[in-house]
Amino acid sequence: MSLPVHKRLLALLLPMLLPVLGLVLAAVWLGYSVAAQIARSPEQSPDLAEIGLAVLPALLMLLLLGVMAHMAARKALMPWVLLAQTVQARSPKDLRPIPVAPHTPADVQVMAEALNRLFARANEESDAQQRFIADAAHQLRTPLAALQSQVEAWALMAQSAPDKSIHLPVTQVERLRQASRRTTQLANQLLALSRVESSLGQAAGTQRVDIKNLCETVLESFLDDALAKQLDLGLEAEAAHVTGHEWLLRELIANVLDNAIKYTPQGGRVTLRCGRRLSPQRQIRVYVEVEDDGPGVPVGEYARLTHRFYRGPGTTVEGTGLGLAIAQEIAQGHGAHLQFASGALGRGMLVTLMFGE
Repeated sequence: MSLPVHKRLLALLLPMLLPVLGLVLAAVWLGYSVAAQIARSPEQSPDLAEIGLAVLPALLMLLLLGVMAHMAARKALMPWVLLAQTVQARSPKDLRPIPVAPHTPADVQVMAEALNRLFARANEESDAQQRFIADAAHQLRTPLAALQSQVEAWALMAQSAPDKSIHLPVTQVERLRQASRRTTQLANQLLALSRVESSLGQAAGTQRVDIKNLCETVLESFLDDALAKQLDLGLEAEAAHVTGHEWLLRELIANVLDNAIKYTPQGGRVTLRCGRRLSPQRQIRVYVEVEDDGPGVPVGEYARLTHRFYRGPGTTVEGTGLGLAIAQEIAQGHGAHLQFASGALGRGMLVTLMFGE
């Protein structure tokens, strides 16, 4: 076990006590010798030879003190030098923890542990980036390949035609448009997920967010989608405020509301609510919830809803499986919890975002 800093300094300086005392005694002896010579022969200059002999012990003690001070400083700084050399010798991609020996001084251990925590966070960021790249490549490969094969087929047909042109039925053009929209949506959500992961680690940009105003703004952006399906899209909003990234919270609410509108059948009902309520812990909490009367999700599937690219069994609605995963990332970054339950009378889905203190 390493010694505390003050005890370690005392252990380093204690051996120098003897040379210091010797230097003091040599200086006293030098002063006495010069004074004695002056007392014996006031008219004569002091004998340089005798003074030299008196100075010699002082010089020896001074030299010994310098050597011991150098050794003490070297011993005290050596753990820091070794730590600096260890870090400097690493490549930028080497994020392994720095090994800390049990006998390492306490102050050096504290620095090494701080560096290890920094390396761990950097390693997590690197892993997240690698997962994102792998997910993006995997998810984009299939729709892009389908689009390319379709366009290649049409290109070959046009090249073999006498007039170098072809006529496509509306249904094929519509399928191509749908495929390109799905690919664009997937690319946008992957980019949104990447932005979420990078933004949540930054304290800058947080502000006091008016949740009621935010819900009203998000609801307005979905009015056309709800009208196209003849949905009863309602808002029940009370004043509430939280601290966070406004654009991320907007993304969260929009993703949950988009899911509800997509999965609610024609002529159904979707309601967005927000405000403050008493939590099970008897504390007032800000909440946002979206309720629909769609097909709902089996209770056993709730835990998987926030997994990336997960889509429930039998799902026919177009989607990427990223909406709730993004919402979960944002919720956790704001100290909030995303909860799932069945809607009113056991129908549909109720998604609740409950903020902390």
